Amino acid sequence: MANVAMPYETKPLDAVRSWLSLEKYGLLVAFVLMMLGFSILQLLGYVNNFIEVHNLTNQMRNASLLFFIVAGQSMVLLVSGIDLSQGSLLSLSSVIMAQGILDFGIAVGVLMGFGVAVMFGFINGFLVGRVKIQPFIVTLSMLFICAGIALVFTGGRTIHQFTSAQKDILQTIGLTDFFHIPGTMFIALAFFVVLHLLLTRTALGRAIYLTGGNEEAARLSGIDTGKVKLICYLISGFTVAFTSFLYLARLPATNGLAGFQLEFQSLAAAVVGGTTFHGGEGGVIQALLGTLFIVFLLNGLILLGVGTFAREVALGVMLIAAVTISARRRRE
Repeated sequence: MANVAMPYETKPLDAVRSWLSLEKYGLLVAFVLMMLGFSILQLLGYVNNFIEVHNLTNQMRNASLLFFIVAGQSMVLLVSGIDLSQGSLLSLSSVIMAQGILDFGIAVGVLMGFGVAVMFGFINGFLVGRVKIQPFIVTLSMLFICAGIALVFTGGRTIHQFTSAQKDILQTIGLTDFFHIPGTMFIALAFFVVLHLLLTRTALGRAIYLTGGNEEAARLSGIDTGKVKLICYLISGFTVAFTSFLYLARLPATNGLAGFQLEFQSLAAAVVGGTTFHGGEGGVIQALLGTLFIVFLLNGLILLGVGTFAREVALGVMLIAAVTISARRRRE
């Protein structure tokens, strides 16, 4: 049980130390310094609009969408898994949802999109948790399968022919702000609270950490580790479905490449946030911090005029650095 990371704090002093731990929450310090750095660059004239209300609102909206995917990825990482199918599954879910809305109305279309994403999440979980196939192989295969189906389904076209009434309903959900705070941010925060309570206050949360920290010990203690993994992949599928809906609600149009490479952003945000590849360590707080860091970093780089390829290099470097730090800490 030595390798098992537990989410529970037994004493108030331990809880305070945990929250103040630079090792665990150093990213929060880095995030604050990054925001200050870009703000100073704006004052010096090197960056435009970074600390403007309009830009901050847009980035919070971007973060609220990405957070769902990152949270799903984190759930899978907690049980020593990985989900490389998120981006292509979002593409597939969104095009099915959009076409369903056109043909049958919003309610049925949304249910169709959710059904597809949750179904593929279940398939991933079943193959990993029950059939015992390596998560990398399963989800990489599903990446190609979902991407192929999405592209064949759309024929390369963009689905956007919604009625004015449908657009109004969708964008009321996706673009409504409250005092410059996106409504989608409140939805994301509600999901954050639910998922955090699930991980820290329920038997399932304990089983997730035990399974990721030491699967054999978890199995010997009576936990159905295969079922736990299946549930985590189901949650990942659900988060993809919800992101598909919010994506359509923000911009009532989608295509077979809507989620292109999104899985790599979610993976980078989860790992940079502190959720590790070896399982049993991390959580929803880390997912939130990682999401905010990635979103505002990319936004700052864009405003600095850094090109797409260079931004991808920056993401790759951060991912390698985060994995290296995690591996070194584990050895120590």
